[in-house]
Amino acid sequence: MPSTLANAVKFDRGSPTIAIVNESSDVDVRELRKAVKAFQKQLDRDFFPRWGWRADLIFEQDLPPRSMRLTIKEVDTDPDDEGLLGYHIIDGLPRTEVFTRDTDGTRFRDYYSVISHEILEMIADPGANLYADGYLNGDENKPALISFEVCDPVQDRLYTINGIKVSDFVTPEWFEPGRKRGSVEFSHLGSVNLPFKMTPGGYVDAVYRGKADTFWGKPPKKGKRRRRVHARKKLGHIFSKP
Repeated sequence: MPSTLANAVKFDRGSPTIAIVNESSDVDVRELRKAVKAFQKQLDRDFFPRWGWRADLIFEQDLPPRSMRLTIKEVDTDPDDEGLLGYHIIDGLPRTEVFTRDTDGTRFRDYYSVISHEILEMIADPGANLYADGYLNGDENKPALISFEVCDPVQDRLYTINGIKVSDFVTPEWFEPGRKRGSVEFSHLGSVNLPFKMTPGGYVDAVYRGKADTFWGKPPKKGKRRRRVHARKKLGHIFSKP
């Protein structure tokens, strides 16, 4: 293989390896090993049949060449990211950070669902640079570019695998304008019934009327955030009209 091509193919798009690394003292390593098996089951049993993509998850091993990485940390030290639970960006290879505490030190106990969320989104949009031509919250009168994040729109809907909470996710049809109400399953749990529709606690990052912003199904009074618009702006993947 020519070296230029070898350098361009950074990871296996269809079935990457994702290394999960723990750096948080809050984590019960034995329980995390159980959780990783649950995440793998979600990928193989639930996500792959709908999306055609999966990943091989490994835990606390030497990082294989060209593997993605998900690191569990206690607190995000970036002052711009207060309240974030997790995010993924591309730094040569896609990487994700998930946090077990708020910046004030309060422990967040449902971080397993955040790990599930971020794994699925890192597979579907590894570069955090994909958008769909759609509209806001199922309203065809509000055309927008919708970020290609598969868990954000239904992030408040969870289900359990082997006792571990994992995230619901939208199906490919959710990103297809013109699909009729209830014509297909738009999320794994059936949480929404229209393309681009969000649950009350779901959200999307979108470019609407030339401006990039976060739009909620129904804004919570107090919610935790994930870095989407912020990450995309850092990567130069968000644009606005002058």
